[in-house]
Amino acid sequence: MNTQGSYRCYCDPGYYLMTDGSTCTKEPECSSARCQFGCQIDRWGEVRCLCATGLHLAADNRTCEDVDECRGASDVCPPRRTCKNTFGSFLCVCREGFVLGTLQDSVQCRDKDECLDSTHLCSRHSQCFNTSGSYTCQCLEDYSGDGHTCWPRRASQSKTSMYLQYKLSKRTRPIQQPRRPQL
Repeated sequence: MNTQGSYRCYCDPGYYLMTDGSTCTKEPECSSARCQFGCQIDRWGEVRCLCATGLHLAADNRTCEDVDECRGASDVCPPRRTCKNTFGSFLCVCREGFVLGTLQDSVQCRDKDECLDSTHLCSRHSQCFNTSGSYTCQCLEDYSGDGHTCWPRRASQSKTSMYLQYKLSKRTRPIQQPRRPQL
């Protein structure tokens, strides 16, 4: 192309101008590499497939695989949240025993009160106590057990005497006398 006092070179489609400003060479094409998401042509004309952030180039050098940002990274998410991998990224979700809500004028994971919302597994003969991220169960005064299962206590017996009675009942069995032949 003629310019005032000089000229400038342009290349036909499918070719690109070399750094000398006057030589045209065939432009390498990304389509020949069959890249999954796109490619980059380096200054020597070599085609290299590219992957988006959160993905890495697979062994076939054409397709992209997900990077698991949660693997081995314990401090990716703030306290009370756990990392959940997604394709090309990750999410921080509330840990078990916590729910998303407003706490001190900001949205964060707060303790879920299983006792208040009746999602606990305590016996109906026990009392539920909320703890941070969980709960505990304790049998009522007239009941024994682990809080999840409670059974009535006998009013006149202590735990010790109930235990001893149980052990004795397993040991002692009626002795059967051998029958004597009748004459």
